[in-house]
Amino acid sequence: MSMSPESAETISACRALFLQRFDALLKEAPLLSGPAIQAILRGVGIYFDDVIGSRRGGAFRAEVDGMTASRLTLVDEDDLELEIRLDNLSAKLFQEAGGDLWKIHLRFVSLLKRPDLSKIHNPVGPNAIVRGLEEMFGAAGATTLDRKLDLLARIESRLQQSLPVLYAEIDDYLAGQGAEAAQPSIVSSAEMVRKDAASAATEGSLQALQQALLARLPAMMAPPLSMAGSGDAVGSLITQATMERLIFRLDELDRQGGYAPTLMPGSSPRLEALIPGLFSDENAGSPQQPKSLSAAELGVPAMAPEGLAIDTLAMIFETIFEHPALPDALKAVISSLQITMLKLAMKDAVFFSDATHPARLLLDRMGLAMLGLPADVPARHPVCAQLFEIAGQLRSRYAGDISVFDTALSQVDTLIATRNANILRSAESYLPMLEQLDQHDQAALESHLALDKLIEQGLPAPIREFIDKHWRRVLPLVLSEYGPNSPQWQAHNCVIEGLLWTFQPKVAPEDRKALAQRLPEILRLLKAGMERIGMTVEAQETFLDATFALQTQALRTSQAISMVESVDAKGSEAIEARGLKKTPGKSVLGELRLGDQLLRTLDFEGSQPALARPLPCQPGDWLEVGLGDGETCVAYLCHLSPVTQRALLCNPDIGLALAMHPAILDQQCRDGVAHVCSSISLFDAAAGRALRRTTKT
Repeated sequence: MSMSPESAETISACRALFLQRFDALLKEAPLLSGPAIQAILRGVGIYFDDVIGSRRGGAFRAEVDGMTASRLTLVDEDDLELEIRLDNLSAKLFQEAGGDLWKIHLRFVSLLKRPDLSKIHNPVGPNAIVRGLEEMFGAAGATTLDRKLDLLARIESRLQQSLPVLYAEIDDYLAGQGAEAAQPSIVSSAEMVRKDAASAATEGSLQALQQALLARLPAMMAPPLSMAGSGDAVGSLITQATMERLIFRLDELDRQGGYAPTLMPGSSPRLEALIPGLFSDENAGSPQQPKSLSAAELGVPAMAPEGLAIDTLAMIFETIFEHPALPDALKAVISSLQITMLKLAMKDAVFFSDATHPARLLLDRMGLAMLGLPADVPARHPVCAQLFEIAGQLRSRYAGDISVFDTALSQVDTLIATRNANILRSAESYLPMLEQLDQHDQAALESHLALDKLIEQGLPAPIREFIDKHWRRVLPLVLSEYGPNSPQWQAHNCVIEGLLWTFQPKVAPEDRKALAQRLPEILRLLKAGMERIGMTVEAQETFLDATFALQTQALRTSQAISMVESVDAKGSEAIEARGLKKTPGKSVLGELRLGDQLLRTLDFEGSQPALARPLPCQPGDWLEVGLGDGETCVAYLCHLSPVTQRALLCNPDIGLALAMHPAILDQQCRDGVAHVCSSISLFDAAAGRALRRTTKT
């Protein structure tokens, strides 16, 4: 059944309104060029038209079925990393605007008379935004991952903040045009298996992982994917009695070694003590790592849906256990939950398709709870002890009721909130030092702007070169040593204006007398500054000779005016050609003390202006940042200065408090040195690594 002319008109007007508002949204914050914005709008429009013009059918199922293991072998790690970043953006949009997006989807179902229309194919939804971003990448010639992530970082936070408002407006518009929302019950049942459209990409990865596992089986053994993934009574290849025996066996294994050990003060639990039967005997002389359970080890046919669920989860656990950056204590906690997760995954049809499943979120939150802890963190650490306790309670309480995962998830969220609040309280003592750095930054910026204005007036070449190449280096040193409110800083900051005054004509006797009084102090400050930065004696003499010549000519009124005007024209021409562009200085580590508090600083060797665009992170994020010479650390972003965006990062567990210049942090994010750790799903990332490993073998 085709749509009515009235519906077609409403859809066309909705498209125009969406593109118009989206265009204004992007232009309000000048973060992208005009051509880049046009490319995004073009991609969004193409996606809108493709969805509206597509025919009836299982579009999503075709998408998933087409994502075969052989196809995924062509996807390199960079592409997967970009997809994960785009998936995170989509998930956040669904989280912030899920209600409005769902209503818009139901209205398009009515307008198009398409009950089969998938939620992920909402014409104005996150997939449309992703299509626009991909169009921008192509138009900008962004062929590398760094370049794509750089472009994405510029507008990611803007999209997250503003698109929910736009979606609310679009829903109001459609409602005002009489577009009724379809009843959710008429939407295809295949769509209802998916709890949230934000899980589309993750489900695709997990489906592809299962396909890759099935591809390893002999052709006669492998069942159709539709059967293997159904998890219902028809698709099951093991009987109910066999399932009961399997659960009983898992329960026995859990009772024999699945409980966390008693936590001894000052010690870490040996991982093999948690579940003795799940640890490898190899490399007996080195620390053993947890071992994942496979379907074959449990006597379950690999081609059965239950066997496929076991092997899929086993590969995900295996990649977690092998990850070198994860603390052993975290691996131990997760290992202790492996049997509980296996029992759940075999019975819960949506475990692998729902990105918001509480069991999956629990693993993610446990990883988040331990962010920033040392790799060798002992079990007596309060966070580790509480996670072991929560895991133990979950294992003992789980009997098929998923609500116990919700309870455990709530407990871990409380643990995370408490830890973050404690870090914020500890960071408060560093705020006065951060304010002091801001004052330095502000004073340095004002000083540099004043020097720029002086140079732009047009100065004799020797004076212009001295200010730009030498005096700019002197001022930060004086500012750092004495502070912005000191008389020393004020004197050095004003001495150039005093020097230029000495070049002005002196006709009246009182002017000549003032010159004789002020000149010695001006020369003394200039001399001290030149020596502070190590100017050679020859360079100092050359500069002072030039100033002496100009001061002498200033006593001859007409000659001085003529000379300055002549040099002024040449100086202005040179400045205009050069554009007064500053090159970024070298980043250096430093320290700032206030009483017993030590604040490390990562700043520029010379003063640099604050960042003009927003940082790709916000307070409340856990970041991994570089400290130089290949050293990195993970810390909690406690505060961003409202004046300069200077970041205060703290991690009491490693004794770190760091103030970081925003331009350095921004560049590290663009270069891939720094990233937001707390936005990464532990489960999804492990699934992605398992998929890459499987498709390469």
